Amino acid sequence: MDWKVQLEGDDSAVQHLQGSNDGQRIKISRDGVGWFLESNDFVMLSEHTDVRAKANEIVQALVSAGGASSPAKNVGLGSVVRIHYDNSKTVYRAEG
Repeated sequence: MDWKVQLEGDDSAVQHLQGSNDGQRIKISRDGVGWFLESNDFVMLSEHTDVRAKANEIVQALVSAGGASSPAKNVGLGSVVRIHYDNSKTVYRAEG
């Protein structure tokens, strides 16, 4: 099963974040109308709260790599999506 986390922010901020990515362990891509973060670091995680925490670490590291004036600092996390082996999905909405 796989996980992906929706990124919230305007397109230019997410694209800036995407540009800070080295492409090795994460992927930021547009899926339908939203932007999503996928990572090899999510594979062994079983709880959506752990996935959200790891995604937050990744986003913060990318924002830091982009510099203090980076528009990516305005990117937040939305829903966490668990994709099951049969391609069905469970969506965990962002709290608050």
